[in-house]
Amino acid sequence: MKSKLFLAAIISLCSTVCSASQVLAASSIDPEVEASVWEENDRELASVTLNGKELISFKEGDYSSSDESLEDRAENLADKLQGLLKDGKLDPTRLVPAQEGEMAAIHVDGKAVVTFAVPDVSGKGESPLEASFKLVNNIRGILGVQPIPQNFLKMAESQGADQAYVALSRVGTAAPTNFEADFSGQASWYGGKFHGRRTSNGDVFDQDGFTAAHRTLPFGTKLLVMNRRTGDSCVVEVNDRGPFSGDRIIDLSRGAANKLNMISSGVAMVDCMVLQDKVK
Repeated sequence: MKSKLFLAAIISLCSTVCSASQVLAASSIDPEVEASVWEENDRELASVTLNGKELISFKEGDYSSSDESLEDRAENLADKLQGLLKDGKLDPTRLVPAQEGEMAAIHVDGKAVVTFAVPDVSGKGESPLEASFKLVNNIRGILGVQPIPQNFLKMAESQGADQAYVALSRVGTAAPTNFEADFSGQASWYGGKFHGRRTSNGDVFDQDGFTAAHRTLPFGTKLLVMNRRTGDSCVVEVNDRGPFSGDRIIDLSRGAANKLNMISSGVAMVDCMVLQDKVK
């Protein structure tokens, strides 16, 4: 009886080790990008896959402005992606959706490493940035990386893809996707004699904190603020009213201004996105 139990335990252990080995082997498979072409309902189609899963598809007739064949289009993109992901040496979180003119693009460290055309369907298809966003998120998903949030697209429109990606990285990928406000203008900062005084909502002002004064936004509103010149960003909470002079749109605490690298300049052109509305 004991020998049977021992044998069963050995078999169970071997099974567990084999399963674990299979999972480990699957996770260490080198990325493999392939292109395929076929016909469906008398129409040629093509797709590019990563490890057998579809990244993007192409349809005959969607690219009327190009002389490149559907097969060439798919194979060229597959070759570019294979070179980019070769041996799994590139961290997929470095891939940034972008646009170069009328072409969709993928940036790495601010440089375009892949470009490809998007369907020409009289303005009804995806924009180049949207096509790249979808492709990059498909790559991330297949390689086990969290997707870039949808609000990246809105932010990229106002400040560029690379700066938007940096900003989202700093506030976390869980940033809400349903913000509505998007405004830009001159920002100033305040501290000094105001430190320790009461703000308009009753808080004690901490010049080293991350707060802001705005004329109309509800107290408690969270804003992602980015210095357009430097790309530095931070998240602030509105707890005061102002600024009341000049054409400035927001007054930041010294701590926020320091994070945005605008202490010496005093003012800076910023882009502001509402991340959360909360009336205290």
